[in-house]
Amino acid sequence: MALRSRLATGSLIAVLGTVAAGVPAATTGPAAAATRTVPAAPAAPVAPPAVPAAPAAPATAATVDLAGWMGGLRAVLGDRPLNRIVMPGSHDSGSWSITRDSGVCSHGDQAGLANRFPSIAASLSRTQSGTIVDQLSGGARYFDLRLCKQGGRWFTYHGGPMGSQFFDVPDGRGGVVRGEVNGIAEWIRSHPQEVVIIRLSTAAAPDTARADNSEAVSALAAAIGGGAGHPYLADGSLSPTSTYDRFLAAGKRVVLIDDMATTGRPWAWGPGSQTYRGSYVQADTAWTDYVKALFDPHTLRKNFDAVLRRGDQVLDRAPAPADTGKFFVLQEIIDPSLSIPDLVLAQALEKIGAVPSSVADQYLLHLEHQLNPLVLAKLMGDWGTSNIAENMNIVMTDDVNQDGSGLRAGELQRGIIAQNTPPTTARTFYGAEIGADGSWSAPTPLAGYGGSFRFAGARESVAALPDGSTQILGRGLDGNLYHNVQSPGGAWQGWAPMAGVGGAAAFSGPEFSITGLPDGSAQVMAVGNDGHAYHNIRRADGSWQGWSSVAGDGGSGLLRIAEVSASGMRDGSARFLVFGDDGRMRLGTRRADGSWTGWTVVAGVGAPDFRGSAPAIAALPGGDSQIAAIGLDGNVWHTVLRADGSRQGWSGPPGVSTARMGAGAIALTGLPDGNSRLLAVGLDGNVWHTVRDGNGAWAPWRPVPGPKGAGSFPGDRVALAGRPDGSARLLVTTR
Repeated sequence: MALRSRLATGSLIAVLGTVAAGVPAATTGPAAAATRTVPAAPAAPVAPPAVPAAPAAPATAATVDLAGWMGGLRAVLGDRPLNRIVMPGSHDSGSWSITRDSGVCSHGDQAGLANRFPSIAASLSRTQSGTIVDQLSGGARYFDLRLCKQGGRWFTYHGGPMGSQFFDVPDGRGGVVRGEVNGIAEWIRSHPQEVVIIRLSTAAAPDTARADNSEAVSALAAAIGGGAGHPYLADGSLSPTSTYDRFLAAGKRVVLIDDMATTGRPWAWGPGSQTYRGSYVQADTAWTDYVKALFDPHTLRKNFDAVLRRGDQVLDRAPAPADTGKFFVLQEIIDPSLSIPDLVLAQALEKIGAVPSSVADQYLLHLEHQLNPLVLAKLMGDWGTSNIAENMNIVMTDDVNQDGSGLRAGELQRGIIAQNTPPTTARTFYGAEIGADGSWSAPTPLAGYGGSFRFAGARESVAALPDGSTQILGRGLDGNLYHNVQSPGGAWQGWAPMAGVGGAAAFSGPEFSITGLPDGSAQVMAVGNDGHAYHNIRRADGSWQGWSSVAGDGGSGLLRIAEVSASGMRDGSARFLVFGDDGRMRLGTRRADGSWTGWTVVAGVGAPDFRGSAPAIAALPGGDSQIAAIGLDGNVWHTVLRADGSRQGWSGPPGVSTARMGAGAIALTGLPDGNSRLLAVGLDGNVWHTVRDGNGAWAPWRPVPGPKGAGSFPGDRVALAGRPDGSARLLVTTR
């Protein structure tokens, strides 16, 4: 994609086709050099002198001054790596000044066509309506800056058409003709808390291209670097993964990316510091098909949809390991090509002549003014939750300063900035470690199946194995079961779909539980969509035995259950605690030799059977098991099943501030020292944790810490498994 000026040809012809087919074209304001400023926020009403002024509300994306939004949101952004901050970017930032008379870059890749068709070339090369300073004040922090050396001077350009002079040059009378860079330098100097990323690419004569590129890089560094030694420019001590606070502490305000990497200077980062992850949409169809597209009134929307679909695809996938340390530029642009064959150009020129001059003179902006509101709608909709927003960094658009045609000034940029504080995606799997010493790791989201960015589902279960590994079952949003293994060192094997019953491609069911056994195997019981219980074994070598039905009461018929919890015992047996489809709690055991006991109804609290939800069973070192469940009263109940088969009787932990702990979901595990851990999703929606010691005393409930330092974790379901070393693995699905 060279200088990224080989544009999505289908987009151009498609949109011209809508005009040819009689679809009305929206008009926009004057082109090019119109300077826009972001309106100041209205002043807060002044309180009467006798009334103390209320403290200022924390800045948000909706209220922050776009000219200083990074500093205004420092409390949120400070400890975040720069390549994890979502920021607006500007595509072909210097093209705002291109006109049909502003000249052609002799070394641009579309110079020939631009010389032959200056009007249409200019119309299809101008991507911004405001100056670069306007774009900075409008919130952009990434700039795609392209410069052409023409006649010994440097100009902005795009493809072929040139814009304004960029660097200062002598005027021949002892004075200086000032270039656009001066305004940029002054803006950077006066905004010390804003970090600006500039990717510079140049066009010059082939035999001097590298030397000329070094000249441009050095001149840009001298202009914006803050003086001798370029103190504003980030050097090799920083990287895209350095935090925003670290950039500010070092006094660095600019990341300068040299697209040709010719200088070797530590403050000139190479092109490998950023990636597009395939977000650029480029047509590859034959040009003769574009002629047909001229008469397809639906092609415009098709091409807009193609851009948005590509965004969906890129944002849903986890970055490749090689890309995690880079800036990520998501290109939300339509980029029409100037390299269309002459026949199509001639027809396109004729069609453009039929529309108002305000459109013909800035046709690319006209297209982007229709795409940008669709991008904002995606940001506020499908892309507006954590599982997508956390995979964003730079969102590069055309016309940063758009004001009209469905967008108010700054509205798109605020929508992009708002992705730094997105609502959490429901049912996302998060994992955390509880150390043997009681310490907690920060919860982190689990990667998804098949390279998708996050795993979201409706149910989870986790088992600990003797070697310190853990195995996880998760029910995806498609209703199918997936299995994953985490090694003792923390590496993940990756999600694999579980085969179904009788050779079916997948197992689908609402409830399941997995438990580890002393021989390194794991056993699973799951509820099928038919309501029957099915059993499976994952052998220590990683192979699966296959699903088999489980006999019901008295050994006849098939067991029908609603919920299940499994616990591996030291003697190689596995205990299964279930709620039958009749609502009663039952307990059964699969012996080490593979035979099954019958199913015993568990007596309740002053009742012949226990009825409720969320069964949980956990093994203890001496052969005892602990049982917990949520009763019909909504409270957590607990009992001990002794190794000799006798049972202690039901009681329960006290609540956080009540006599009993009410909960919506629970998880239980035993530990090698005889203690046990209990998790509960409280009635407040947050996940809570307690420990029961070997003598039966319960510790006070404590909130489970949330992601990014949050003091609590709003959860939906929980799972927990204790390891042989006394640590434990926790899983939570977000609410």
